[in-house]
Amino acid sequence: MTIDWPEKFARKGHELFLSGLPIALHCHHYNMNLQKTLETSLGSEGVLLLYTAAEESSHAGFTSFLEHHPKIVTAKSKLELASTSYQYCGLGIINFTKIGPEGGIVTSPHSHHVTGWLAKFGKRQNVGCFFTGGWVAGVLAAIYNKHIGYFSVDELECKMSLSKECVFEVKIA
Repeated sequence: MTIDWPEKFARKGHELFLSGLPIALHCHHYNMNLQKTLETSLGSEGVLLLYTAAEESSHAGFTSFLEHHPKIVTAKSKLELASTSYQYCGLGIINFTKIGPEGGIVTSPHSHHVTGWLAKFGKRQNVGCFFTGGWVAGVLAAIYNKHIGYFSVDELECKMSLSKECVFEVKIA
């Protein structure tokens, strides 16, 4: 099945929509300053806020997208679509080849958040792709028809701390 991306990814005035749902795209200055502010001011609560917001929005968006495309039924096709959507929205490249309904490993060799963080703040001493972790949790819950919070995603390695790639471990929460 071919998806007509220009139709599904639309601009109406100054707003962007994906399958009829409004989405926000921001430059790395906005995203990284938001993350740094949340981490600095709220600590672990700020990290959780980023993760949870990404989880909830990716779950709602991907669930809606799948409802508009009922011929996409296999987990493999849904995972491929999630990877394409992540890239099409400018978030980076994400690899779901080692994932299943019980969890597994997700990798990202390139990320908007990593590039932005390194450009603005340089190397981190710890992992920092909290948005991506939440996004993965939400989209996997949508793919496997689970509720928000079903999956727990922990970043094991991060390019923000100069690892070769970002590596996320997915478990049932």
